[in-house]
Amino acid sequence: MPIFVGMCGTAPGHADNDWKVEELLSRFAYFNQSGFGYQSQAGPGPKGSEDLHVWNPALYIRARQNEKVEHTMVLPVDIITSASTDAIDVVTSASRTNETITLDITTRYEATSDDMTSFRYGLHLEEWYRSVFAGFGYARELAQDNATITMNVNGYVDVFRPYGPFGGLQPPGNERDTRGALNANLEVSQILSRTTLVKAGYGVTWQAGELITPWNSVPIACNPEVTVCLGRTQERFPNRRLRNAFSGFLAQHIPATHSTLRLHYRFYFDNFDVQAHTMKVELYQYATPRAYIRASYRAHHQNSVYFWTRAVDLVDFDPTAPRTADSDLAEFWAHELGGKLVIYVDPTASVHRVDFGFSRYWRTNDLIVDVVSLGYARLF
Repeated sequence: MPIFVGMCGTAPGHADNDWKVEELLSRFAYFNQSGFGYQSQAGPGPKGSEDLHVWNPALYIRARQNEKVEHTMVLPVDIITSASTDAIDVVTSASRTNETITLDITTRYEATSDDMTSFRYGLHLEEWYRSVFAGFGYARELAQDNATITMNVNGYVDVFRPYGPFGGLQPPGNERDTRGALNANLEVSQILSRTTLVKAGYGVTWQAGELITPWNSVPIACNPEVTVCLGRTQERFPNRRLRNAFSGFLAQHIPATHSTLRLHYRFYFDNFDVQAHTMKVELYQYATPRAYIRASYRAHHQNSVYFWTRAVDLVDFDPTAPRTADSDLAEFWAHELGGKLVIYVDPTASVHRVDFGFSRYWRTNDLIVDVVSLGYARLF
């Protein structure tokens, strides 16, 4: 159950060419997950525990360099504990606790009143994994700012240790492996009226290299019910993946009731034979001039990758064949219900704001995630 605590503020103005911090946000999050998956070695059987707890302090800073250049920095730090989901834990239990840190910076340049360019760059560090990323974006305002077209391209490079069991044994050495990804996105938005906004988008991602999750494993030599197995082998993926996603969005404000309805839809497909449909509905309702409520529901369905399996047979085992037992890549239905209450302590200036939220995510293959959030914001 994540808990978010945030503070933000706007600094007083200075000369146009002086650096100044315009917004500062700090946050602490706690995340709780429970469930079972065949990729986990945590036990008590071949379908191991997916229990997971995450503590996540984070810092967000938005600073203006001059009237045309703005920078944002996001610095989250995750402390993760899990029920021995890492393959190396079979021997050492070393990864029951894992620390990660990410630095994500975006620099925006307002070339004209209608044109904005952005540069994104950063890195991710954790015990066995290193990643760097960079990207470029462009946004153009059209039709007297009633329409916007946005595009961006991002690249990622990961370096990691591919440890994992093979027949219950950890492979020798700490050799490193790599993978990379190139992502491109295009989005068009249009204001249809004073109360209606629509968006449509497309994204494509090309991944290459070692695409496995190093701590995931696949049960091997099991009984027909996959309740007893002789061992485990590391999952194996094809070394190329092409991912596509189309999305649509509609926001409709209803002045008479002080309500806003937002509808989201996303269609995803890739060359691993996965097709997924996601729909989300959000309703924002002002209860008083000082408070509003947000209620949401999300539904998701996907089929499995073509090489998903609960277990592999030792007799016909092909060590070079693709295989995974990852519950995230199986076929399932997922649902999420959420609610949030936002209260403006000072409704005239909106300087102080407090909020409380709750959501529950569950899916048909034994996974539940609860989220509780508490927040406080202040503008100076």
